[in-house]
Amino acid sequence: MGNQGGVHAGGRPIELTTAALVECLETTHGRVGRLLAGLEAADWDANVPATPAWSVGDVVAHLAESDRDALAAAQGAWELPGTLDNWTAAGVAAHRGEAPEARLEGWEAAADALRWHLAALDAEGWRGRAPWVAGTVSVKTLGVLRLNDAWLHGHDLAEASGQPFPADPPTLAFLADLAARTVPGGLSRRGRARPGAVILLRLGQARWLLGGAAGERPDPGADPDLVLEAEPVAFVLRAAGRLAGEPWGVTGDPSLAADVAETLSSVR
Repeated sequence: MGNQGGVHAGGRPIELTTAALVECLETTHGRVGRLLAGLEAADWDANVPATPAWSVGDVVAHLAESDRDALAAAQGAWELPGTLDNWTAAGVAAHRGEAPEARLEGWEAAADALRWHLAALDAEGWRGRAPWVAGTVSVKTLGVLRLNDAWLHGHDLAEASGQPFPADPPTLAFLADLAARTVPGGLSRRGRARPGAVILLRLGQARWLLGGAAGERPDPGADPDLVLEAEPVAFVLRAAGRLAGEPWGVTGDPSLAADVAETLSSVR
């Protein structure tokens, strides 16, 4: 039993292909760009509740620097300069004092360049390995991580400006898949590994059968020790630290459920 990707409103399965990923990046970049283009100059100084140390302009600077570095990583010419926190802070600081128009243009150019590079890749290029902030990943995974970052920060910016920012079904399918697949690794990284445990995660009509430790692949016929059921958007936001509490139903091992809640993270 593996990930089903998600479904369109009409019931047709959503396939998590590279072509679909590029299309989702274009859709999300466009939505973020339109949101920013509609802001007044003063709005760029507003605090963003999801990232309280940053203004709207700071978030845009972060997106621009991250997309530039992601392009370099996809081309094999990047390494994390120091710690993740220092890299993030330096990227934001580099654009302090820039006018909103310059920040918007800079991010749009960086996002376009990354998207165009990905769109031109063949199958081998997508399977290539790229250095990124938490280690080496496939180029496709790098693209999904950039989609996740763009949508989450778009959601943050919309929240700061009092606007809605729902996820379209194809984008949500990628975000949910990423959040789901972080569960085993999160348990292992944070000292809560449960070797041999089986977790069934249901997000809407999609589902994943997950191991209790990094690298484990349960037998498709295995009985789950834990079943979690949640709305996809709520699970994505919880995994990204944008939602508190435990927005899911639980059946099975309560201690394993508590460990998942404690270690779930799609952004580290």
